[in-house]
Amino acid sequence: MPEQPVRKGKVSFQTEGRLLQELGERLVAKADVALMELIKNAYDADASECRVKFDGERVEISDDGHGMTEDEFIENWMHIATPDKQRRRESHRYKRTVTGSKGIGRFAVRFLGRKLVLETVATTRSSEVKKTLLRIAFNWEEIDAASDLRHVEIPYEISQAPADRNTGTRLVIERLRKPEDITLGKKNRTELLSIVNPYSGLDTGGFARRSSSDLDPGFRVILPEGDGEKEEDCIGAVLNNAYARLTIQHSKNKVEFTIRDKNRKVLLHRTFDYSSHISKGFFADIRYCPRRAGMFQGTDVDGRVVWGWLRAHGGIGIVDHGFRIRPYGFADDDWLNLSFDSAHSRREWRTALMEKHYAMSGEAKSSAKLNPMLYLPKFHQMIGAVFVESSQDRDSERPTDLTPCMDREGFVDNEAFHDLYELVRAGLEMLAYVDHREQRRREEEHKQEAAKMLREDLREAAAYIETVPGLSAQDREAVVTHFTVLSKQLEEVEDYYQVSTSRLEMMGLLGVMAGFVTHEMQRILNGLDRLLQRLRRAAARDKEVARVISEIEETRDAIVGQLDYSTTFIGSLHDSQSKPEPISARGAIRLIVRQFRQFTQSRGIKVKVDIGEDVMSPPLPRALYNGVALNLYTNALKAAVGGIEADPSPRVTVRAWNEGRRHVLEVADTGVGIPPTLRKRIWDPLFTTTSAQDYNPLGSGMGLGLTLVKKIVSDVGGRIGLVTPPPGLKTCFRVEFRRKEDKQ
Repeated sequence: MPEQPVRKGKVSFQTEGRLLQELGERLVAKADVALMELIKNAYDADASECRVKFDGERVEISDDGHGMTEDEFIENWMHIATPDKQRRRESHRYKRTVTGSKGIGRFAVRFLGRKLVLETVATTRSSEVKKTLLRIAFNWEEIDAASDLRHVEIPYEISQAPADRNTGTRLVIERLRKPEDITLGKKNRTELLSIVNPYSGLDTGGFARRSSSDLDPGFRVILPEGDGEKEEDCIGAVLNNAYARLTIQHSKNKVEFTIRDKNRKVLLHRTFDYSSHISKGFFADIRYCPRRAGMFQGTDVDGRVVWGWLRAHGGIGIVDHGFRIRPYGFADDDWLNLSFDSAHSRREWRTALMEKHYAMSGEAKSSAKLNPMLYLPKFHQMIGAVFVESSQDRDSERPTDLTPCMDREGFVDNEAFHDLYELVRAGLEMLAYVDHREQRRREEEHKQEAAKMLREDLREAAAYIETVPGLSAQDREAVVTHFTVLSKQLEEVEDYYQVSTSRLEMMGLLGVMAGFVTHEMQRILNGLDRLLQRLRRAAARDKEVARVISEIEETRDAIVGQLDYSTTFIGSLHDSQSKPEPISARGAIRLIVRQFRQFTQSRGIKVKVDIGEDVMSPPLPRALYNGVALNLYTNALKAAVGGIEADPSPRVTVRAWNEGRRHVLEVADTGVGIPPTLRKRIWDPLFTTTSAQDYNPLGSGMGLGLTLVKKIVSDVGGRIGLVTPPPGLKTCFRVEFRRKEDKQ
């Protein structure tokens, strides 16, 4: 039998007065946030100025805006969480884009004090009363104690205001809850003014406070007297003398990065496709001022004062609808992870954009000199802002656009904010990349200038020696000859670096050429295979043909082996997806030795492989390990037969073993050795010791082998170098790869 209802009815929510207390403490958590909300309300009311007074016992905030009529006060101010400002996105008089929402202002005054007296003068539409003065007092403790807000009645009075009285609103907050938190000293004044009038002198990119009225007089905040002259001087010195300027423009699925030096020369300009959740885009203007000599020379301010100001006020803020948003860019915030990365000496890009377009090699990541991330600007080296216009889809349960948090402390951590972080952080990483590049370029220029001066000094010294009367002719000639030789050697080194730099640029084409040659060689081998098939059919009738076939097949196998190894070695430089695995050192070396057996046997080269069966490398891409071993082995073969000074009984020894946390591979030979003066240069790109050895059966090198070997070994955290060779050998290269020590 179905249950029968005894009674039906309707019920509504009841709200106790302490709900205002709970909401107030959660929506407004700081005194400066409360003051800022009240100042923004004055801006939304079309005020041209807002005055803030504080005498230690009460706070007074007054403006010359349009005020509130009785109806506006009842329908808007007395309605908690009214959507009025969301519906009305422009102010009445000057059509400003409104900044407040959800009635935060009334919670701000409740947060500051227990009593509020509100006076507001407004122009009415009545023909009888032109202006009204509304006065009302709130006792928040009595309201908090109410069991039902619907039954709380707050009396107010309205009178006719004199015709010559200006419109506006005055708030007097008394019986302050925490007067010690309300401070308007120099630091707090600076922060408050930076929120209201942020970053004067920066380009807003069209995101300035918007007003569609030409009559808008602007907006300013008047605080108790303070000295801001030095601060303005510092701001001008920073903006006008910044080492570099970064701008970021994001709109319509595009993002554009531009970096200029202090002379407006473009150092970098890139545009990328980037679809974000930021509906209105953003613009960033950031000035970079690293502490370097001569940064503020020629200015009227003391550089020490400027650096002190930067340390106190530097950072990158976010300006929303013309007002700066806490906490971004203030001293207690690290929204871009600059301080964290500096403290931890982070050496890798954070952003996907930089990883894709400016990827760093393993060598660069491990080298303090080559790593651009170590040039990432610190917050106290910059002054800048990101200009946005937040919005919220009121029909969305989870807004994805830039949305202010309910407590007015920053933005909701959603997709749009992640996009904002990614793009601004990418811009700063590009700034680090450019700064690193420019510093290395200037370093090179200084080296060249120093070399030029040294060369001139040597010439002058030689000329001076000629005039010294106390030296004999023989001593004078010896000293002058020595200076002349030094000068010539210096010129040779300069010429080498100039030529090698030029040739390295051309080497960029070798990758395309290598791919073409590999493809063509495979086509030629296919043709050779077809020819061998025809010859095998004729071999049954002619024994001489059978002998020739054997020689052709042997040559073909050698070509295939060399092609496979070359392709594998070059591929190891580019294939970051190659799966690392432990490699049998003995098996890898024996395969290489077998590949060159015909070469070594025909020239009497004795090859010794001293590697235990159980010696395994740490997990590495197989192509990498084989490529390194192949390069060192062929270098040793060339050296062993390389000229009249080589040992008449050529030998090559290859050893490998595991030693604690290292896997060691050594290749040694009986060649002519490497002179001490050349031991540093063998790692330089394009430097080769075989270029003039036309007699070498393996040909001359390009001077890239050891450079590439060192690079790929460094990329996996290893190292390579020359060590003392075993007895009877002249040269020994040692490679060490890091490994996990075996457990006993």
